Amino acid sequence: MKKYIFIAIVLLGSISAKAQYTKDINTNRPSSSMGAYSVSKGIFQIEGGYTYQNDEFHTEKVNTYNNFNLQLRYGEMHENLEFIADLYFSSYNQTDYNVDVSNSGFRQLNFGAKYLIYDHYKYYVEKRNVYSWKANQRFKWGRLIPAVAIYVGAQFNTKHNIYYPELPETGLKTMLIAQQHLSKRFSVTYNFIGENVTEDEFRNISYIVTASLGLSDRWSIFGEHQGIIDRRYNNIAVPFMNEASLKGGLTYKIHQNLQIDAFGGTSLENTPHKIQAGIGVSWRNHKKYEFKDPTEL
Repeated sequence: MKKYIFIAIVLLGSISAKAQYTKDINTNRPSSSMGAYSVSKGIFQIEGGYTYQNDEFHTEKVNTYNNFNLQLRYGEMHENLEFIADLYFSSYNQTDYNVDVSNSGFRQLNFGAKYLIYDHYKYYVEKRNVYSWKANQRFKWGRLIPAVAIYVGAQFNTKHNIYYPELPETGLKTMLIAQQHLSKRFSVTYNFIGENVTEDEFRNISYIVTASLGLSDRWSIFGEHQGIIDRRYNNIAVPFMNEASLKGGLTYKIHQNLQIDAFGGTSLENTPHKIQAGIGVSWRNHKKYEFKDPTEL
């Protein structure tokens, strides 16, 4: 298992690339998905937040969680390559017919690398028709071609996952990421995720679709759907509805290197019915970089 992880990360680090620094912070929060673009070489970025979750089975059995997650991102070696550490800490309480059980600890730790392998928008230029305003307002089909990235990392599971306590201690996590910019303010991100992919009894293939809309230079909103394609636990198939969820929220950019967010979500299943809400913040160190808007060249 460790051999597969090492080989995959070495292969990612061996690819060359060109600059992709953005004038404003490029953050994954508050969605659960991962964007295709890296933070750029020399940039260190912190994304963290708090989530409260309530899982209600029936009136006599309820799980409550106080979850903290921290994502550390650092661009190194090449502009399109970044290294990522994900840390998930959970404090939970289960009440089952007046019997309380509480525990806390790190639920999962992930360490990996992401590489942008194709950026359609880097050289994409929409030609303007000087004779027709109507032609310029039509949807440009070239916008549907996404930027594409891949992620490979090591996944470390602990016993503090209340629903899946017997997951293998280490696993290989992979991800295919596609990101469409359908307009200057609207984008859609797709994640196709494989967890514990080398373990047949615990393999989890899932997806996330996130739509983001910029309302202004500072405010934006998002909506997200998450589900599973094929999940097995102890070689038993997990039903789709057990993991399907909807989520939405908003972000506010305080300045180009600092953003705050808030979100809420619900499961599609009622046994248990899961409701969550949270807040977070994203910050990056400043980079002295002469930014040139491609549309102004």
